[in-house]
Amino acid sequence: MASPSTDLPGRVLIGLLSTVFPPKLVDEVIEEAGAREQRRRLLPSRLMVYFCLACWLYMNQGYDGVLRTLVDGLRDTAAGWGQWKVPFTASISKARDRLGPEVMRLLFGRVAGPVGSPDTAGVFWRGLRLVAVDGTTLDVPDSAGNIETFGRPSNTAGGGAYPQVRLVAVAECGTRAVLDAAFGPYRTAEQTLTRDLLVSLKPAMLLLADRNFLGWQLWREAAATGAELLWRARASFNLPVRRVLADGTYLSELRPARRRDGDPIPVRVIEYSIVTDDGTSELFCLLTTLLDPATAPAAELAGLYAQRWELETALKEIKVSQRGSSVVLRSHHPDGVRQEIWAMLCVYQALRDLITQAADQAGIDPDRISFKSALDAARRSAGSAISPPADQTGL
Repeated sequence: MASPSTDLPGRVLIGLLSTVFPPKLVDEVIEEAGAREQRRRLLPSRLMVYFCLACWLYMNQGYDGVLRTLVDGLRDTAAGWGQWKVPFTASISKARDRLGPEVMRLLFGRVAGPVGSPDTAGVFWRGLRLVAVDGTTLDVPDSAGNIETFGRPSNTAGGGAYPQVRLVAVAECGTRAVLDAAFGPYRTAEQTLTRDLLVSLKPAMLLLADRNFLGWQLWREAAATGAELLWRARASFNLPVRRVLADGTYLSELRPARRRDGDPIPVRVIEYSIVTDDGTSELFCLLTTLLDPATAPAAELAGLYAQRWELETALKEIKVSQRGSSVVLRSHHPDGVRQEIWAMLCVYQALRDLITQAADQAGIDPDRISFKSALDAARRSAGSAISPPADQTGL
């Protein structure tokens, strides 16, 4: 008998690509992006969307291998494939270029968002949906275009091995579903990218963030969305004590770098220490918009901050399980990189949605379903019910 962490309920064992991304939805975003092919092709836009998604299920295969795996077996089970053969890799690359990145960006926008319900474990705290923001980097091929557009890390020993893209995402803590994401050149600050994600914050959310994100300007903009905030501060952050509260927390304020930029912002500060396995103690200093200890107990908030690690786990799932450890993206030009990253996020979101559905169906915590198990199930069923080219082009 399989263990609870890998025993995947049957709902995930369905055609991931055609279920979460049905042909009607794919056609809608193709039209919206203006990416519909102008003449009949063996690799029409709809098929290329599914191909771009499938690349993130089979990162260890070449283009022809991914496409062959995607449609393999359908000739005997689905009408319309006829004598269709997998084109050469060069033709597949050109078809990817024709599709462009906008289709995948729009497709991600259609599927992104919270997926947990009030009954899903870890999704809500006192009526607030727990979400977190965090960032990472992705290696891209060492080409002139990628270097010029994205840049590369450097240190005293010289430049990094590959150019890198910096990615920041907001995710639902209980399910690790992605609400929104933004990415740009390696040297783009995480705070800068986060500003593009604030539109996805809503009232009745509690946003968790690490100390890299704290600043007067970003705090003000994030709080203006109506979401509550719980962010860590650096040890060197200046937080004057304005009033000590009954639970030992205290009221303070965030100040702008220049007085003319705006007024100080009232915050509540929670300080506590955690003893690590080696016996050392680490001080945590959390700032929150929740100023009343009676409705937001300090001990509960301190415990909630650990939920921020759910997003770090999500980013690790993407970079290790889904992409593959130390694997570099495929595209040698910036638009291809953008297309790949949006497709990556689409597939990850689809897996998280299906995992949550399966967990709700089984009445268990989504954390108990192995992401790798879900990924393997998606690979086994990726080609299910994908329409053949003849259905799309009239061939």
